[in-house]
Amino acid sequence: MKTHENRCRNCRQHLLLHQRFCHQCGQKTDTHRINLHFLIHELQHGVFHVDSGILFTIRELFTRPGHSIREYIDGKRKPHFPPFTLVVILGSVCALIQYFFKKEPKEGDGLTTKQDTADTSLASYVDFEGLVAYFRHVIDWFSEHFAFTVLLVLPVAALGYFLGFRKYRINYPEWLVIMLFLAGQSLVLYIPFIFLNHFLGNQNGWFFLLSWGMITFSLMQFFDERGNNYVLLRSLWSTFLTYFFSLIYLVLAALIFTVIGILLYGYEGVFTKIIEKI
Repeated sequence: MKTHENRCRNCRQHLLLHQRFCHQCGQKTDTHRINLHFLIHELQHGVFHVDSGILFTIRELFTRPGHSIREYIDGKRKPHFPPFTLVVILGSVCALIQYFFKKEPKEGDGLTTKQDTADTSLASYVDFEGLVAYFRHVIDWFSEHFAFTVLLVLPVAALGYFLGFRKYRINYPEWLVIMLFLAGQSLVLYIPFIFLNHFLGNQNGWFFLLSWGMITFSLMQFFDERGNNYVLLRSLWSTFLTYFFSLIYLVLAALIFTVIGILLYGYEGVFTKIIEKI
């Protein structure tokens, strides 16, 4: 007679005797009621486990980054924390720290006054104060949602490195995964710079230099069958392509946000007036 334990509680697949994992869906067979012990075990296993989890992946990204990423690409994925989730979590940590250090804007900072716009011929067609406040809100939103901003830029970075290292036959989706891991690496580096920027002033120049150095070092490990000088030149070329595509990306994004802003804060006939000015 079959009992309830003979079936997987997730997919209802028949289980073999003493089977630890379901051969259909992969879930553990010894599921039981959730209690405090279960939660502590899941936290320890998923986050602090020495052979897997987020801390293991972060350690690998700073001790043997290129080798660990290559192993993930080649199929050794179980020990590693999912790269997309890694970026989201680390980006959220950065955003949370930035939120606590956020300074309240002084009255009038960055805002255009009525007197500033009263003399312009377009002032009667566009609510400039509302438009400037809209752009400021967009910039603040992207700075506060750091993980989302990083994820938006990653496809462009992956394209730049895909073209820069095209002879290595790594496809574009694989470069997206590589960039996710390298973005996680850079986000970890960025955390101490949040404190440095707050107490010592803007230190982002050093962050970008250090981040590029770590990315290049990681790629040297990843492509260890080629000479370091060759990989360094490819990395420089890929960085140039990334910034070039990012510039196009930002211009298009700025145009889109500008059109949206004018639609929201422009008065009747604003587009006709703009076309006449052009």
